[in-house]
Amino acid sequence: MPLMDQNMNVVWASVLIEELCRNGLEHFFVSPGNRNAPLVAALAHHPEAAADSCMDERGAAYCALGFARATGRPGVVVCTSGTALANYYPAVIEAYRDHLPIMVLSADRPPELTGSDANQTIVQENLYNRYCLESLNLPCPDPEFPLAALAARICHVARVRTGPVHVNCRFREPLVPVPAPSGPVPRSVLAAAQRYFAGSGPAIVYPRVARCCPDLSDVQKILKNAQKALLIIGRLETEADRKGAQALAFKTGWPVFCDIASSLKGAVGEKELFFLDHPGCRALIREYAPEVILQLGSGLVSKYYYAEILKNRDRFVIQVSPRREHRDPAFAVNVRIRTRVAEFCHDLGEIRFSPRHGELSESLVRAVQTLAARLQQATPDDRLSFPMVAEIINRHIPADEALFLGNSSTVRAFDAGFGGVGKSVRVVTNRGVSGIEGNIATSIGFAAGSGRRVTAVIGDVSMLHDLNSLALAATLPAQVIVVVVNNQGGRIFDRLPVREFPEIATPMMTTPHGFDFYHAARMFSLSYAKAETPEAFEAAYINALDQGGCQIIEVMLDSATDLTVFNDRQKIK
Repeated sequence: MPLMDQNMNVVWASVLIEELCRNGLEHFFVSPGNRNAPLVAALAHHPEAAADSCMDERGAAYCALGFARATGRPGVVVCTSGTALANYYPAVIEAYRDHLPIMVLSADRPPELTGSDANQTIVQENLYNRYCLESLNLPCPDPEFPLAALAARICHVARVRTGPVHVNCRFREPLVPVPAPSGPVPRSVLAAAQRYFAGSGPAIVYPRVARCCPDLSDVQKILKNAQKALLIIGRLETEADRKGAQALAFKTGWPVFCDIASSLKGAVGEKELFFLDHPGCRALIREYAPEVILQLGSGLVSKYYYAEILKNRDRFVIQVSPRREHRDPAFAVNVRIRTRVAEFCHDLGEIRFSPRHGELSESLVRAVQTLAARLQQATPDDRLSFPMVAEIINRHIPADEALFLGNSSTVRAFDAGFGGVGKSVRVVTNRGVSGIEGNIATSIGFAAGSGRRVTAVIGDVSMLHDLNSLALAATLPAQVIVVVVNNQGGRIFDRLPVREFPEIATPMMTTPHGFDFYHAARMFSLSYAKAETPEAFEAAYINALDQGGCQIIEVMLDSATDLTVFNDRQKIK
């Protein structure tokens, strides 16, 4: 039995960890410290708790985020007092924006020390403010605080599955499993603990409530009568969402665009439009002039979808997304249905889609496919560029694996890729707030949670932001191939208007650095390969797939060459 009874701290910690495990929260990412020793002791003695040691707190939180992306269950981060939990903040914000469940379990000092200039003490209660769905601030373990109440409160926050929660645990000495100077744990508390551990299941039963189906009759009429329509598939939440969206794409017969984070690019049939941001494609869509746009999911990578395609107010836009908050940066949505895509597709029922202007959609698709062929011909295959990196990975990544895409130029290159990944490859992104930190850690957490190997494609600045997480790659049993595209800084700014103002852009934005990552790989004993040509990268990636384990492939990308390829592709008509 995992109950520890040497002092009140470990009794409370035992009940807390047991209740989390009973609610399915069994994977913990533990940051080092002393104040959290009671929690670590309870984890060490619990037979079902899986605990990974993560030296860097920011990496630990992103690992938990990746785990949540893979499983839909909260990854639990455990830390000591002070700034430790502040280092979790970026991942907490990403989890809030992307409806991902993570739990922060922070240890804290006694309340009398807060504000007293005691070492390693800050105000930890409600630290995450609006970015936390639930905050539970526990007192120091007290015989007068019923263990049944503790278990019930933990059970309540453990049931949250749509964002982060924070449990702040105050502890007085002793922090390790030894008798307390104040005397043994009262018999009444031990009896209550033993009764709790003799039972099973969560402290509170939350019965499933039948979902109230929205009235879709008006939406059905709009979709059924749509003459010139466009289906847009954004980021999707679950495999059920992806199956529902894919089936609806085939059923409508409409031109369809799949955002890279939908994991459906290249998997929705002959009517697929493979990019939205190219000037030629935007011109073709303007000419087509869709009257109805059905958007499944939100958070598209495409800038011009919001800035241009939705700009025409004559279009009727229906958005389906379970996300809270306003998810319409173009302020163009006419009907918003807040439900999961899979549930919408099911509730929509059988509709016969028969647009009278089907020949116009056929013409749009043919024109976009012709444009795509010209783009492929205009992309040199003897020089490395972001489009070439995307093409090589799309060609070789095995079915049913995962592809993590860093932000900035990386995700845009894959979003514009012709052919897509297909093959049931799960595409993972941190697009809630599109940060460049925590990319490696997220990939490792996703690999650990899903059991899939992950190919993580990130930029050099993202790599520098998350070097500490290479320690996780070296120690955790998860397979990640890190493809770092080194173009010496944030070169996406070369494509933006700020390029006309070099005194602004360099070095504060482009951040040129002159580093490579050979010695970083050696420091963490990771396999390393460098590629300076498409052939070398293709060979290195194939070898990494065959070799297994965690590896680093550094792609040396000349920023001037990549910019030339980008500009040449933009001119194709």
